[in-house]
Amino acid sequence: MSLPQPLGTQLRVMKYLFKGIALGRGLKVRNPGGFERLVAAIYGTPDRVPILAQPYTYAMSMHGLEASVFFSKARPFIGASFNFARYFDIDFWSPVFDFYNIEAEALGQRLIWRKHSEPDVDTSQPLIKSEDDLKRLRPPVPGVSGRMPFVLESYKRYIELMGIPPMVYACSPFTMAVLLRGYVNFIRDIRRNPRFAHRLLDFLSMEVVVPWIEKMVETTTASIVVMSDAWASQPNVTTDMVREFCLPYIEKIVKATNSSLRTVVDTGSWGECSVGDPREVLDIKYEMITRGNFFKSLRPLFLLVWNEDYEKIGIVTARRYAEEKSVCLMLNVRPNLIEEGPPEAIVSAMRKIIREGAGRGKFVIIMNLIPVASPLENVFTVVESVKQFGSYPISDEIETIPFRPPAFMPFSDWFRREGLPLD
Repeated sequence: MSLPQPLGTQLRVMKYLFKGIALGRGLKVRNPGGFERLVAAIYGTPDRVPILAQPYTYAMSMHGLEASVFFSKARPFIGASFNFARYFDIDFWSPVFDFYNIEAEALGQRLIWRKHSEPDVDTSQPLIKSEDDLKRLRPPVPGVSGRMPFVLESYKRYIELMGIPPMVYACSPFTMAVLLRGYVNFIRDIRRNPRFAHRLLDFLSMEVVVPWIEKMVETTTASIVVMSDAWASQPNVTTDMVREFCLPYIEKIVKATNSSLRTVVDTGSWGECSVGDPREVLDIKYEMITRGNFFKSLRPLFLLVWNEDYEKIGIVTARRYAEEKSVCLMLNVRPNLIEEGPPEAIVSAMRKIIREGAGRGKFVIIMNLIPVASPLENVFTVVESVKQFGSYPISDEIETIPFRPPAFMPFSDWFRREGLPLD
């Protein structure tokens, strides 16, 4: 007798989690998979540094898809992303769409669609032009409004292919307020009409984000929910603004949606290099991932620092902070490095990232954005650099380890032989 699908999925995840945690704690684990390696890296020391990727528009471009299809139809969206991950042999991947827009569009915000890039909010037509607009606004129907059905269907398809739930994504209320109100208008609200700003944030938190998270978790049994908060970053806003108008609402959402088996975090902000003391922003980012979460030491927490910041404040600074807080450090690979290369420059950069960032564990490398013009060789070079230099313990002679250039089949040939059909 087969188990019910949600229960079967949860048991499978628990098995992988225990195996990954065992690996991270130094126990021998035979042939760990990518997900287990990621878990090991979050909680301890894996066999090597894992590489996480967001296929996104690069997968769309590889398959010759247009945005109107890729960002609205689950089968080609997940199929193209799955093929990307298999072709490049990525440890773990997330089904990332334009997650900043989903709730806003479901509320009625107009988007601008282009052929070869993700849709954007039409900033010339903000949905909330005045306080009266907020009074008239009605919450979306979770899983029904806008492209929410596409998101849920994509997650279901991911589970069918991967056997485990994905990380699920939501837009944080602060960033959503900027998208719906307009940056200038919302900053003016914060300064001149804070009562309205708080009303808007409370509505977006409790009437929009919380029901949407609950619906996604109900559909997927996801154990990690990631909110992203690009606009709650320096120098877009001050750290005082973040503390008053962002962090309290993150805490409200987390307390309303997390559980002992589910972790809800806010990530995606940046700005360490925009302030005098990087710790000022690192402290905020740490609060974003811990606010409202009890039993922090048991949570899969990760501190994400972007290349715009770590290239200026130094990887070592970020590494020391993550070790002080006992959380996993996640660093991205600079997108234009992947696009421009050359491979020798990529290899050199990856050596530095691993040498200074990997430490004794609790470290992940992410390709969050691969420009569509990036040569296949450059993407393979990133992946192979991690595999060749990232084994623990990290070698003291990493600079002298020769790099073996990757050999790979043209994607068109691979797709004909092994690719998942998109229809």
